[in-house]
Amino acid sequence: MKDDWKKELARDFIALGGIPFFILVVVRIWLLDNNFYLGEIAFAGILFLLFAYLFKFNYYSGFALISLIFTGIHYADIRYWIFASLVYLSLLGSLVFLEKKKIYLGILVGGLMSGIGYLISNFLFRIIYRELA
Repeated sequence: MKDDWKKELARDFIALGGIPFFILVVVRIWLLDNNFYLGEIAFAGILFLLFAYLFKFNYYSGFALISLIFTGIHYADIRYWIFASLVYLSLLGSLVFLEKKKIYLGILVGGLMSGIGYLISNFLFRIIYRELA
Protein backbone atom coordinates (compact mmCIF):
# COMPACT_ATOMS: atom_id res chain seq x y z
CA MET A 1 0.00 0.00 0.00
CA LYS A 2 2.78 2.37 0.93
CA ASP A 3 4.49 2.24 -2.49
CA ASP A 4 1.29 2.56 -4.53
CA TRP A 5 1.55 6.35 -4.78
CA LYS A 6 5.18 6.04 -5.88
CA LYS A 7 4.29 3.59 -8.63
CA GLU A 8 1.36 5.72 -9.74
CA LEU A 9 3.52 8.86 -9.89
CA ALA A 10 6.19 6.93 -11.79
CA ARG A 11 3.62 5.74 -14.34
CA ASP A 12 2.40 9.35 -14.73
CA PHE A 13 5.93 10.52 -15.58
CA ILE A 14 6.41 7.62 -17.99
CA ALA A 15 3.19 8.58 -19.81
CA LEU A 16 4.98 11.76 -20.96
CA GLY A 17 7.09 9.53 -23.22
CA GLY A 18 4.12 7.62 -24.60
CA ILE A 19 2.83 7.70 -28.15
CA PRO A 20 -0.41 9.61 -27.32
CA PHE A 21 1.56 12.40 -25.63
CA PHE A 22 4.04 12.52 -28.52
CA ILE A 23 1.16 12.84 -30.99
CA LEU A 24 -0.24 15.66 -28.84
CA VAL A 25 3.11 17.49 -29.12
CA VAL A 26 3.23 16.92 -32.91
CA VAL A 27 -0.32 18.23 -33.35
CA ARG A 28 0.53 21.29 -31.25
CA ILE A 29 3.51 21.94 -33.53
CA TRP A 30 1.32 21.39 -36.60
CA LEU A 31 -0.97 24.18 -35.34
CA LEU A 32 1.97 26.59 -35.45
CA ASP A 33 1.93 26.42 -39.28
CA ASN A 34 5.69 25.94 -39.37
CA ASN A 35 6.25 23.05 -41.76
CA PHE A 36 10.01 22.97 -41.23
CA TYR A 37 9.60 22.57 -37.49
CA LEU A 38 6.83 20.01 -38.00
CA GLY A 39 9.03 18.10 -40.44
CA GLU A 40 11.87 17.91 -37.93
CA ILE A 41 9.85 16.30 -35.17
CA ALA A 42 7.74 14.17 -37.52
CA PHE A 43 10.78 12.66 -39.25
CA ALA A 44 12.47 12.07 -35.90
CA GLY A 45 9.34 10.44 -34.45
CA ILE A 46 8.65 8.20 -37.44
CA LEU A 47 12.25 7.01 -37.67
CA PHE A 48 12.37 6.43 -33.93
CA LEU A 49 9.14 4.43 -33.97
CA LEU A 50 10.52 2.30 -36.80
CA PHE A 51 13.72 1.57 -34.87
CA ALA A 52 11.81 0.88 -31.64
CA TYR A 53 9.59 -1.59 -33.46
CA LEU A 54 12.48 -3.33 -35.24
CA PHE A 55 14.83 -3.57 -32.26
CA LYS A 56 12.23 -3.94 -29.46
CA PHE A 57 13.44 -1.41 -26.91
CA ASN A 58 11.72 0.85 -24.42
CA TYR A 59 10.46 3.83 -26.43
CA TYR A 60 9.34 6.08 -23.57
CA SER A 61 12.80 7.52 -22.93
CA GLY A 62 13.33 8.22 -26.64
CA PHE A 63 9.97 9.83 -27.46
CA ALA A 64 10.28 12.04 -24.38
CA LEU A 65 13.80 13.06 -25.42
CA ILE A 66 12.64 13.95 -28.93
CA SER A 67 9.81 16.04 -27.44
CA LEU A 68 12.24 17.71 -25.03
CA ILE A 69 14.73 18.59 -27.75
CA PHE A 70 12.28 20.05 -30.25
CA THR A 71 10.05 21.88 -27.77
CA GLY A 72 13.19 23.23 -26.09
CA ILE A 73 14.50 24.51 -29.42
CA HIS A 74 11.12 26.11 -30.13
CA TYR A 75 10.74 27.90 -26.79
CA ALA A 76 14.45 28.80 -26.59
CA ASP A 77 14.13 29.72 -22.92
CA ILE A 78 16.53 28.49 -20.25
CA ARG A 79 13.70 28.25 -17.72
CA TYR A 80 11.82 25.86 -20.01
CA TRP A 81 14.97 23.81 -20.64
CA ILE A 82 15.60 23.47 -16.89
CA PHE A 83 12.01 22.54 -16.10
CA ALA A 84 11.63 20.12 -19.02
CA SER A 85 15.01 18.52 -18.28
CA LEU A 86 13.99 17.93 -14.65
CA VAL A 87 10.74 16.34 -15.85
CA TYR A 88 12.73 14.19 -18.30
CA LEU A 89 15.11 13.09 -15.54
CA SER A 90 12.06 12.21 -13.43
CA LEU A 91 10.78 10.11 -16.33
CA LEU A 92 14.12 8.29 -16.51
CA GLY A 93 14.12 7.77 -12.76
CA SER A 94 10.59 6.38 -13.01
CA LEU A 95 11.66 3.93 -15.71
CA VAL A 96 14.50 2.72 -13.49
CA PHE A 97 12.18 2.57 -10.45
CA LEU A 98 9.68 0.43 -12.36
CA GLU A 99 12.56 -1.72 -13.70
CA LYS A 100 11.92 -1.12 -17.37
CA LYS A 101 14.48 -2.61 -19.76
CA LYS A 102 16.58 -1.09 -22.56
CA ILE A 103 16.12 2.50 -21.37
CA TYR A 104 19.55 3.64 -22.51
CA LEU A 105 19.02 2.36 -26.02
CA GLY A 106 15.85 4.46 -26.19
CA ILE A 107 17.81 7.55 -25.07
CA LEU A 108 20.57 6.91 -27.60
CA VAL A 109 18.23 6.24 -30.52
CA GLY A 110 15.94 9.16 -29.54
CA GLY A 111 18.87 11.57 -29.57
CA LEU A 112 20.18 10.13 -32.82
CA MET A 113 16.78 10.32 -34.53
CA SER A 114 16.36 13.93 -33.36
CA GLY A 115 19.55 14.83 -35.19
CA ILE A 116 18.60 12.82 -38.26
CA GLY A 117 15.08 14.30 -38.30
CA TYR A 118 16.59 17.78 -38.17
CA LEU A 119 19.01 17.02 -41.01
CA ILE A 120 16.38 15.38 -43.25
CA SER A 121 13.95 18.25 -42.76
CA ASN A 122 16.68 20.82 -43.40
CA PHE A 123 17.79 18.98 -46.56
CA LEU A 124 14.26 18.61 -47.95
CA PHE A 125 13.29 22.21 -47.28
CA ARG A 126 16.44 23.49 -48.97
CA ILE A 127 15.53 21.47 -52.06
CA ILE A 128 11.92 22.70 -51.99
CA TYR A 129 12.93 26.36 -51.54
CA ARG A 130 15.52 26.08 -54.32
CA GLU A 131 12.90 24.75 -56.74
CA LEU A 132 10.39 27.44 -55.75
CA ALA A 133 12.92 30.26 -56.18
